[in-house]
Amino acid sequence: MVKAENNDPVAQNLVGVVFENGYLNQNKDIEKSIYWYEKAIKNNNGVAENNMGNLYAHGNGVKQDYEKSYNYYKSAMSKNVPEAINSIGFMYFNGFYFERDLKKACEYYEKSASLGYGLGAANTANCYFEGWGGVKDKHKYFDYSLKAAEKNYAPSQFNVAVMYKKGEVVDKSIDKSVYWYKKAVENSEPRAAYNLASLYEKGDGVKQDFDLAYAYYTLAKEFGLDVAQKKLLELDSKVVKENIRILKYGDSIKIAVDDPSSKWEIMDEEDYLKKNKQ
Repeated sequence: MVKAENNDPVAQNLVGVVFENGYLNQNKDIEKSIYWYEKAIKNNNGVAENNMGNLYAHGNGVKQDYEKSYNYYKSAMSKNVPEAINSIGFMYFNGFYFERDLKKACEYYEKSASLGYGLGAANTANCYFEGWGGVKDKHKYFDYSLKAAEKNYAPSQFNVAVMYKKGEVVDKSIDKSVYWYKKAVENSEPRAAYNLASLYEKGDGVKQDFDLAYAYYTLAKEFGLDVAQKKLLELDSKVVKENIRILKYGDSIKIAVDDPSSKWEIMDEEDYLKKNKQ
């Protein structure tokens, strides 16, 4: 807060983010958020302009106004803020403020991707897959999907895993497929958890392991994929329940086996139950 009060635009924008989202035990307060964003904007901060654009685009605490949203995005774009460029693409794609224009949308998405924005890369990948920009190109679809995956965008991590599994566009590689499925699972992607479980259940390119399969089906169900419940019932008699562990990831507790390649903190079931009875 001291830096913000001393006219540091980066700090001013961050304070705006805190009040917009209720971070750091602060109550959400859009008026205070706007106050600090405007302070940062006066100091030429493009990220704050993008954040203001988002407020007006979504009607978050203010009356929805696509014209104001676009003007903020446009100013942020002049400062090479990739999120704002992607958002303008989104406006063209959906016909918000502008007449719908998929080709222009894809041009903005690709510019955003060129500045390293993961969602922009994912959107560009879709443009090349569907031909929205005028050209269908599976190789560029893969390339941009990979860029998005490397930026930790879960749906693209899943798509890259599928392409490596099928050998589409790229050489088939189960190892790379499993790698990207696991990356996606770390980001709570239910389809990745389900597909990974299926690999272990069938021994498809990996050592068959019903415990791991059960673990990842459990994660798929926890992530919202209800169809995984049927698989859990089918595997119930095949798993060794003593091998199943409670795994902690972030603020959530997940049930899975002790998979050494995962990034979850291992906590055995007994300790977990004791901890949660306190």
